[in-house]
Amino acid sequence: MRRLPIYFLLDVSESMAGEALYRLEDGMGAVIKTLRTDPHALETVWISVIAFAGQVRQLAPLTEVASFVPPSLPVGGGTSLGKALSFLMDEIDRSVVRSTPDRKGDWKPIVFLITDGKPTDDVAKAVERWRTRYAGSVSLVAISIGHSADLSVLSQLTDAGNVLTLEENTDANFAKFIQWVTQSVQARSRSVGDISKEEKLPELDKSILTRLNLDKPLDRVDDSNAFFVSKCQKTQLPYLVRFEPRTARINAGQTSFDSLMYVLVGCYPVKNSYFEMSADQPNVATVDSNQLHGFPSCPHCGNPVGFAMCDCGNTFCISGPGEQTCPWCRQTAQFSRGKEGDPGVDLTRARG
Repeated sequence: MRRLPIYFLLDVSESMAGEALYRLEDGMGAVIKTLRTDPHALETVWISVIAFAGQVRQLAPLTEVASFVPPSLPVGGGTSLGKALSFLMDEIDRSVVRSTPDRKGDWKPIVFLITDGKPTDDVAKAVERWRTRYAGSVSLVAISIGHSADLSVLSQLTDAGNVLTLEENTDANFAKFIQWVTQSVQARSRSVGDISKEEKLPELDKSILTRLNLDKPLDRVDDSNAFFVSKCQKTQLPYLVRFEPRTARINAGQTSFDSLMYVLVGCYPVKNSYFEMSADQPNVATVDSNQLHGFPSCPHCGNPVGFAMCDCGNTFCISGPGEQTCPWCRQTAQFSRGKEGDPGVDLTRARG
């Protein structure tokens, strides 16, 4: 039996935490549910899921549709696309059966690369290896969730027509996007062996999905969202706090100037697998606490203060002023409310 290998290479970095990851997890379930009703897909399609943040993990090996169980998606710090591509290529070498003069191998694999961020590792060697050895024998469709992915990198991996942007990640748009992915797999399963058709993708709903236009300058990468990882004092579990940048005009006497601030957007509970999926290198970038506007409560236990800082430099949740124990270093200390005009402290950002 000749298989049609489908790889989902999924970005599970901090910037995907929350609604984006929930939609992606549900979307994988919807893809599988539909493919199980398609006799062509049941006969040919095999699926694998590889997740990447700072680390890479294969969540599901190549498995036929009838037996495939959509995995839960972890979260981690960093967006190691270079490492993810290397893992993918090694996996293709291991699992995809190549044709020989004496044997017909698997059909041409398809990779759906879904990401929303800028790579945080060096991708040059992986991109060169992909372009040299895999670009001609593997179809790759790269999808940017929103406008923060680095399209200049994605456009080096595949034709510009296969570099797509999901303009707005709403529930309705994501459902249409997942439907398009499903139709792409179905179309390929029905056209295997027909070279004139197998590279064609279904028509896009241009109100939600747009192709990369090389005649226009590429969008600048937005890497200024600030993420912080904290821990729940009661459960010891981590959670992510996300701030978006805003610029405010400050008037000071005869002069005025722009001031950068970060406004709280959301706070998301994650599992301890976050640390396994995060990059090995320590985080070094910081933000002054006086630039932050809005502070979360703890998404795990509900403590009203989700952003107290210990002398060890880490943050965690507390119930209020008084004696508290840091879940990172286990030190116990007295905490009190800060006063207006107190100097800020540097908070270490996660990689996003």
